[in-house]
Amino acid sequence: MESILPILINTLFGAGGGWLGNMLKSNGLGMIGNLIAGGAGGNILPLLGSAAGLLSNTGGGFDIMTAVTALLGGGAGSLLGGLFKKA
Repeated sequence: MESILPILINTLFGAGGGWLGNMLKSNGLGMIGNLIAGGAGGNILPLLGSAAGLLSNTGGGFDIMTAVTALLGGGAGSLLGGLFKKA
């Protein structure tokens, strides 16, 4: 249960970031599409950041930086998904 909880938290914050990205700029994915793309981005950006050594959550707990990174990743995932759909 401890290993799936960070994934669920990142997915929820990522979906929130995708929703916020949709509110800022309509990118044509629709509500469900933005939530799915945001959830994916909310999990991918923290993984990339920790792989690059930029983000390190050594305690394994939840902190503000984790939430901010998942929100930014969710917004970026939603906006990138909209760009790929338009292209």
